[in-house]
Amino acid sequence: MNATDDWYDIDRLSDHSYRLTEGGVFGTFLIVGDERALQVDAGGGFGDLRGAVDGLVEVPVSLLLTHSHWDHMGAAHQFESVRIHDRERTADGRVTTDVVTDEFGYGPADFIADWKAAGESFPDGFDAETFEIPPAAGVEAAEPGETVDLGGRELELVGVPGHSPGQLAVLDRADGVLYGADLLHRDHDLYIHFEGCDIHEYVETLRRVRDLHEAGAFDTLHVSHAHTLSGEELGLVDDYLEGLQAILDGERGYELTEEEPQARRYEVAGHAVLTKPDVV
Repeated sequence: MNATDDWYDIDRLSDHSYRLTEGGVFGTFLIVGDERALQVDAGGGFGDLRGAVDGLVEVPVSLLLTHSHWDHMGAAHQFESVRIHDRERTADGRVTTDVVTDEFGYGPADFIADWKAAGESFPDGFDAETFEIPPAAGVEAAEPGETVDLGGRELELVGVPGHSPGQLAVLDRADGVLYGADLLHRDHDLYIHFEGCDIHEYVETLRRVRDLHEAGAFDTLHVSHAHTLSGEELGLVDDYLEGLQAILDGERGYELTEEEPQARRYEVAGHAVLTKPDVV
């Protein structure tokens, strides 16, 4: 198995955008303009993401990290031009797996063990025993409100903190698409229980996303770890907004999880919301 188009599942979303997924769960996105391309996130870094991207485009590629969690920055070191929100990098411009938190409860070693137990293969030359995610150096700051001009296609950076302090989304108004990172997590659940998560910021983020949708800025929401939402499915944003406010008002029951980091587990619209034990 090669480390590019064998390892990555590559889906063409439109004539200028792709989803590249590794391990069945680490979703990243590539948006292509006439002069440049933007790779959104870098997955877990188990394969050659840069090689996979270069096989799809013939223009220069830069990388935007939506946030610094390990499963989004794994292959960042493979790119020369990398940007992230200033709250997600070190003072000397590096992005490491523990910039914000290292208390994920599920890390690269866990994925490797699960993948092997399922009988799946890694790319040729991959060494499970020595694998580590290197830091990305020389990472520049990106800010909400910026416009990214790819030549014939302009994208907007939208602040969506809550899951992580400086999480960014990418809005393509021309296509009506929001690339929403971990705005919604696996199975469209909400993860607000890690260090650096903030439920109050999450509420403001959901309001911002709802307002953009209602204003007609997008009708398709791509997220990293679950299927795309569109049309009536986007009503889940309103459900979560109402549910998080009810949690803050102390109007929702919960149970404590046993896994680390420990969390309160609420149910909202049939989905799990994990918060810190001292959320209110």
